[in-house]
Order: sequence, then structure tokens, then C-alpha cells
Amino acid sequence: MTENGQKPEKKRSKRLWMILFILINIAVVAWAAVNEFAGKPPGSINLRFTKEAVFFLACTAGCLAVLLCAESVKYVLMMRSLKEKVSFRIAFETAVLGKYYDCITPSGAGGQPFQIWWLHKHGYSDGGASAMTITGYVTAQAGFIILAIAIFIGWRSVELEAIRYTAYAGLVLFSLIPFLLVLFSFMPKTIEKLVAAVIRLCGRLKIVKNPEETTARVLDMLNSYHASLTVITKDKLTSFCLILLSLIYRVALCSMPYFVLRMFGVSVQFLPIFASTIYIYASIALVPTPGNAGAAEGAFYLVFSAMKSDGVFWAMLIWRLFSHYSFIIAGALVYAFNAIEAKRKKKKGIQNSETGIQNEKHEAGENSPAVPGNTSDSVKSEEQRAD
Repeated sequence: MTENGQKPEKKRSKRLWMILFILINIAVVAWAAVNEFAGKPPGSINLRFTKEAVFFLACTAGCLAVLLCAESVKYVLMMRSLKEKVSFRIAFETAVLGKYYDCITPSGAGGQPFQIWWLHKHGYSDGGASAMTITGYVTAQAGFIILAIAIFIGWRSVELEAIRYTAYAGLVLFSLIPFLLVLFSFMPKTIEKLVAAVIRLCGRLKIVKNPEETTARVLDMLNSYHASLTVITKDKLTSFCLILLSLIYRVALCSMPYFVLRMFGVSVQFLPIFASTIYIYASIALVPTPGNAGAAEGAFYLVFSAMKSDGVFWAMLIWRLFSHYSFIIAGALVYAFNAIEAKRKKKKGIQNSETGIQNEKHEAGENSPAVPGNTSDSVKSEEQRAD
């Protein structure tokens, strides 16, 4: 064991994932750059800061602000529904740090556990913290599923057929947990048997190790998710608002590519770009790299370069800055702000403690009885009385 309690193997695994994350990003960006500039003179960013470009840049930043606000309001509504302490600041920090850990951990697996810990740290009950985090996660999935189904039905035209079919498969797998939760609510025993049978089959096919342990873990997760969801979804109005805010989050996120392309002067319509972005997100939904690194950049470049638009490479980089790296930057800023605030409070507490000690000493000195002095004046007065 190391000093911080982590096993060397676990630390080594985290380090390898981080190295892989960096290498994948470098490789994909390099590949896109080679494709963009092959046979051309060295390119420069085809961006002029005209009023139109600044406007669309502001729209992209506005999408980021809207989605963070929507995610924060979800936590405020859940705090009120559970009759827990209501704090927009804690709701905002929980939303931002959840996205931060989703972006830096494989398969986005770090966001929910950290959000539960963060809420508990700020005085929320164990049940309330779990209920808010799990409900926020499931409603976010539900929002994307609703939006994706609507787009898949209403807009089947996408530049690359491979992306379309990959998106269908990705959405099916992405919908697995919400679908199981819905069925689990109506037929828990049947779903338990079905899950156990599927995991046993995967064990025989050597896809899953330790089928019994895996079955127990999956069933525990389903029970925990169901119990947490039941706490909040009793309030139908809150449930509706949570799904609506999840839809707003997704619409804002998937609108970013349109505004970024327009910022570079590309003449495109909103709906084709929006629909293509939904297909991209569905197709990369279960890529296990942190923040879907590599797959997101590659899919974006393939789809939008197929539209024969200029500046797609630079648009890809700026889109990824707003849709991915901005969460990492925002999370780091939240951490830094809290660290500075904690240090300031600690320093103020020490100063207050020292001031209190000095005041106590001063008061003790004023209240203490006078001690007869042995000064020369008192000696002289005694001699005069003797005479």
C-alpha cells in the first residue's frame, strides 16, 4: 500500500489510462490535421473576428452557460423535493464537478460517486445525496434517449451511413439501464431472473469473470437505482421538470457545432447539423475512453468534412474545447476557488483564535487584585510616618 492508501497496481492502472487518453487525443487530432491539410500549403485558422463571428462565438458560449444552468437547476429542484438544504452554489458545484470527473475517468464512471461524496460532504443525508445523483443521471439519459428517438424517426439523412447504423446500436446499449429500471419497477422478480441468466451466459462465453459476483453487483445497482428514483419520482411535476431540463441540456450541447461552423463562415442549416450531432453522440455513447476521447473528434471530423465545408478541423478543435475541455477547466476552477476559500477561512479562524486569547489575557489582567508595590515612594512615605 502507498501513503495515500492506494494499491500500486491501481495507481499504475490510472496512470496508464491517463497516458492512453493523451495519446488518443494526439493521434486523432494529428490524423484530422493530415487529412485537412494534405496537399495544401500550411493552413491558418480561417476565422475573422467580424461581428457575425463574435455573435456565433457568444452563442456557443451561451450554450455552455445554458446547459450548466439546466444541470444546476435540476439539483435545486431535487433538493426542494427531498426537503434538504437548498443551495444553488452547491447544486452548481455538484453539476460541474460531476461533468469534470465524467470527462477524465474511463467510461465517465467517476462522476456519480464523486457527486454523492460532494453532497454528503456539504451536509446532505446519505439517502438524499444518492437519490439526487442517481435521479440526475437517469433523467439525463432519458432526455438524450427521447431526443435521439425523435431525431432518428424524423431525420434519417446523415452524411455517412456507417455513423447512422452505429448510432442505432449505440442508442440501444445506452438505453439498457433506463429500460431495465422501468421493467424492474413492474416485474422485479422476472428482471432479476433475466439478468442472472444473461450474465451466466456471458460467463460461459468467457465474456464475464465471476458471474455470481457480477450478478449480485448488477442486482444491487438496480435495487439502489430503483429505490433512489422512487424517492423523487413520486413528485410528478418535479419528474417532468427534470426530464425537460435534461432535454434543454442536450439541445444546448448538440447546438454547439452549428454555431461553431457558422463562426467560421460555413453556410449550413441548423437542423442537418443538429441531427448529425445527435447521431455522433449516439454512435460514441459507449466508447470507454474518458470523455469519448478520440471517437468524438474522429466522428465529428468524418461527418462534417463529408459536407465539403472548409475549416472543419479548426471547428472540431473549438467545438471540443466548449463541449469537453470547458468542463475540465470549470471543475479545476471550482476546486481552486474552494481551496482558496478554505485557506482563507482557516487563516481567519487562526486570527480570531489569537484575538480571543489576547482578549482573555487582557480581561484577566484588569480583574486581578492590585499587588502592593515596593517602590521608592512607598518606602519614603513609611519613613516619614515613622519620624
